[in-house]
Amino acid sequence: MSRLLRLIAFLACLAAAPAHAQYGPEYPVGDDTSYTALWWVPSESGWGLNTNHQGDIVFATLFTYAPDGQPMWLVGPSLNGIPGERYFTGALYRTTGPPFNQVPWSAIGSTVVGSMSIEFYTSALAMVSYTFNGTTISKTVERQVFGAAVPECVKEESSRANVANYQDLWWNAAESGWGINMVQQATIIFATLFTYAPSGRDLWVVGPALHRQLDGTYEGALYTTSGTTFDASPWIPVSVAEVGTMNIRFTAGNRATLTYTLDGVQVVKSIERQVFAAAAPACR
Repeated sequence: MSRLLRLIAFLACLAAAPAHAQYGPEYPVGDDTSYTALWWVPSESGWGLNTNHQGDIVFATLFTYAPDGQPMWLVGPSLNGIPGERYFTGALYRTTGPPFNQVPWSAIGSTVVGSMSIEFYTSALAMVSYTFNGTTISKTVERQVFGAAVPECVKEESSRANVANYQDLWWNAAESGWGINMVQQATIIFATLFTYAPSGRDLWVVGPALHRQLDGTYEGALYTTSGTTFDASPWIPVSVAEVGTMNIRFTAGNRATLTYTLDGVQVVKSIERQVFAAAAPACR
């Protein structure tokens, strides 16, 4: 039950509010805070937003639901910052790709479906606005807390091979188009995997409570959700189904082996932290 509750908590993550406030606060240039985190709206359960902040760019992954109620993820891979402010904006994409277990991996397709903007008021509070196929959604989001110790993240240019907190965006550099967001608090990792269904449609699944094991790996149940739409107002509760398990074995602070089973199909991948700017997040 605790895993289910944590899952439901996650699924309220993405949100924001009016785009960029005309008279919003100014922030000092040179702030080394990294707004790499999992964001949600506590009163809404079933969707979420991961942000990965490197340099003056935010890579945002939105986990929500399509008009037919099925899982849908949208990505803003290059939300560019405005100097002197904590405001980021850019194009929003939806992708299609090979089935999650396809070997070898093949190229994905992408379509611009709108735009997204995020303004971070603090490291724990933000406003997000996005447009998907002509429909605009604006909400206020807060950093999701699910563990005993919430890390603080800063941007660093040095190697993160010895960083013991694995909060970051991870991928396989030879298989562009899928990835996994990890948020670590104490000995729990909240993992969101974004990939593709056998049909090629975008698919996301979540491991909201991967607990550290005696051998140092992180392991837990994997879930999928469905039943509402990205623009539902008021928000409609989602249906949750357990679909497998996930295990992550870290060989260094920046490399790992991901093993997961989805609907009886096992996938094993080598993954590493994704780096797209000189200063990447280090969370401690």
